[in-house]
Amino acid sequence: MSTVRTTLLTCDHCLLPVTDREAVYADGPSGKKVFCCHACLAIYEMIREEGLQAFYEKRDWRSFGIPESVRFPAGQEAGPPLIECETGRASVARDEDIQQADLMIDGIRCASCVWLNEKILERTAGVVSGRVNFATHRAVVRWDGTKTNLVRILSRLRAIGYAATPYTQSGHEAMLQKQNKDLLLRLGTALFFSMQLMLLSFGLYAGYFQGIDPQMKHWLQVASCVVCTPVLFYSGRPFLKGAVQGLRNRLVNVDVLISLGAVTAYLFSVYNMVMGGEVYFDTAAMIITLVLLGRYLENSAKRSASDAVTRLLALQPQEARVVWAQGRLMTAVELVKKEDVLEVRPGEKIPLDGVVLKGRSEVDESLVTGESRAVEKTTGMIVIGGTINGLGMLLVRVTKTGQDTTLAQIARIVERAQNASAPIQRIADRVSSYFVPAILLSAAGTFLYWFNNPATPGLSAALLNAVSVLVIACPCALGLATPVAVLAGTGSAARKGILVKGGDILERLHKVRTIVMDKTGTLTTGKMQVTEIRNAEFGLRNDQHETQNAKHETVQLAASAEQSSEHLLGRAIVQHAKEQGIPLLQADETRALPGHGIKALVQEKTILVGKRALLEREGVRFPADSIETAFQLEREGRTVVFVAREGAFLGMIALMDSAKDDAKNAVARLKRTGINVVMITGDNEVTAQAISKDTGIERVLSGFSPTEKAIEVERLRDSGKNLVAMVGDGINDAPALAAADVGMAMSTGSDIAIDSADVVLMKPGLSSVPEAVELSKKTFLIIRQNLFWAFFYNVAAIPLAMTGTLHPIVAAGAMAVSSVTVVANSLRLRK
Repeated sequence: MSTVRTTLLTCDHCLLPVTDREAVYADGPSGKKVFCCHACLAIYEMIREEGLQAFYEKRDWRSFGIPESVRFPAGQEAGPPLIECETGRASVARDEDIQQADLMIDGIRCASCVWLNEKILERTAGVVSGRVNFATHRAVVRWDGTKTNLVRILSRLRAIGYAATPYTQSGHEAMLQKQNKDLLLRLGTALFFSMQLMLLSFGLYAGYFQGIDPQMKHWLQVASCVVCTPVLFYSGRPFLKGAVQGLRNRLVNVDVLISLGAVTAYLFSVYNMVMGGEVYFDTAAMIITLVLLGRYLENSAKRSASDAVTRLLALQPQEARVVWAQGRLMTAVELVKKEDVLEVRPGEKIPLDGVVLKGRSEVDESLVTGESRAVEKTTGMIVIGGTINGLGMLLVRVTKTGQDTTLAQIARIVERAQNASAPIQRIADRVSSYFVPAILLSAAGTFLYWFNNPATPGLSAALLNAVSVLVIACPCALGLATPVAVLAGTGSAARKGILVKGGDILERLHKVRTIVMDKTGTLTTGKMQVTEIRNAEFGLRNDQHETQNAKHETVQLAASAEQSSEHLLGRAIVQHAKEQGIPLLQADETRALPGHGIKALVQEKTILVGKRALLEREGVRFPADSIETAFQLEREGRTVVFVAREGAFLGMIALMDSAKDDAKNAVARLKRTGINVVMITGDNEVTAQAISKDTGIERVLSGFSPTEKAIEVERLRDSGKNLVAMVGDGINDAPALAAADVGMAMSTGSDIAIDSADVVLMKPGLSSVPEAVELSKKTFLIIRQNLFWAFFYNVAAIPLAMTGTLHPIVAAGAMAVSSVTVVANSLRLRK
């Protein structure tokens, strides 16, 4: 009986063991390649086709098999809507063929890293855009799903030494904790050994000036070398690794500057130690220690600036008390479904968004809306998850769960804002791309000058001055100047109930010189109330002898047609009918006519409710005294809604609204900042003028349809160089919000208006409008200060280092201080 001998081989792609009989073979540039299966062979060939063979040299896999960060779920093809990563399943947004993912990138340490990652993404076939945020280490990447997929994009970034994974909140937190723990451990090690090194250095310095036994000097130098070595090669390993990876890819970054400075001082000291000269181990160690200290302080400050989302998500309780037929049961919030009924006891947080079914209480919404006063909640009113219930007990029917809740939506808006860079950031990006090569040339020039200068000792002074130039340079301050300020500004805005959807929006907002405001629901409370009903059957007189049946019929038909409407006037008419106990009839073929009214079939008859122009357009004729009656009501500040049935005028309903309590003060604050305030409304001139007197607005544009509002906003934009903002709340404001340079929507408004807006105001009042403008101005003042400091620091410090004025230790400390200063200045926005 013969024995078949097999040889155990290793897969050249995933490193799994495979026998020679089962292996798949292929020819490679360096000879025959072995694979455990055809899938690994296919991936290997794809990597070769992309020119990413260096992947196999740079990979740092800690286990056999395909890495989790690039593994697809079983049975799923390339370009998936979901991809598994080390932190869980992350979604990929789709818009036809264009896909988008939010990535976390580990390994970013400077502005040059950001530039490199963005350039690699830009040069990846199929990638539409890629933007990396230095402050959050996150990237938003958009690509054409027909040309590439997420795995290929992640592989491209991994090939240049950066570990990218799809973003999740838990994964992001885990990554930050891991980075901070590693950074703290390396910093602690560096500080401990650097303190011992400084004690040894004091002895060497004393001996230099006062004389020292040569043997004692040698042993002190040897001890200094031993103590310095772990600081350089353990604490400084991230810098050394980053420098090596950069040089392998023929790219230079700030890690090259730091590593070159520290390693040069270390190797020169070892040489002098052997040859009996002076050593500079303290310089090498302190460069690493001070830069690490700066990084740690910088990371702590950045986390402090960007913790708005974390605090928002922490507001939501983890459990909810669900009402069942058998009683109450505490359930994890993730398991609660829409339409479930929750019991919220006094002092508890409301778990999810919903509608009050029973009970009365006051709810503290300050953490969500920024409004300090508690808001009364009764049956039928909306409550927001994460807010705090007062002294009453509430039964709440859940209307939103998961990512649809108000808190989750706010968190997404804030995250998107913090990841979107302001256009002013491009200045720093352009400078950073040329910065490091310029510093290397400057350091080389400094070395050559001092080495050939007969007035200096030669090699020692030349090396130290060159090291000072390498270490003093700081593109990090340039890279941090804008994103950290945007982080702090958007976080501060969120705490005040102002949700800004991007750093670019903040930049546009601070340039706004004209603000156009809608009237109903924006300048006014939007709580219209029916004050009078006039019926055509009785000559439109306000006669006490009119039958209630006639009035009820007018209200009943109007309310029935409006019962599905979102318009404030329509809701007020429906509410009035309910309060009067008037039953609503079924309405069919309801059609909203934005800016004009509504048309519906009630009892198989066509009902028109809206402006006089709508009824006239439909051929309705008015009695002789109807127009004068309407004018009289409007002169009294009322809004008149006309009602017709089957082409015949039926009557009119007068409603009254009032300006918000803080509207006048908000308008005055805007005027003090030099902003022109304009009111625009679809209502009539008389009613608009009544509100303008109450608010202090001088320019009034009345009788505008939604389309006309948008056209007027565009006209205002074109008429001058100043930017225009629009503040609105309804569906009819959506076109104007989209047309403005900055659209600002009230959170109490329609979903369409909120989606069209760039800024969402969570407070019910108007005080958030001047607050948003003032915050944007303050944010960009901080950004300008940061950019000035970053440029000034480099312009002033580099020449000092080149002239030999700064010792490398002082240079390293100054570099750390520059970044921390920029971050600390940005944190002033959190006040």
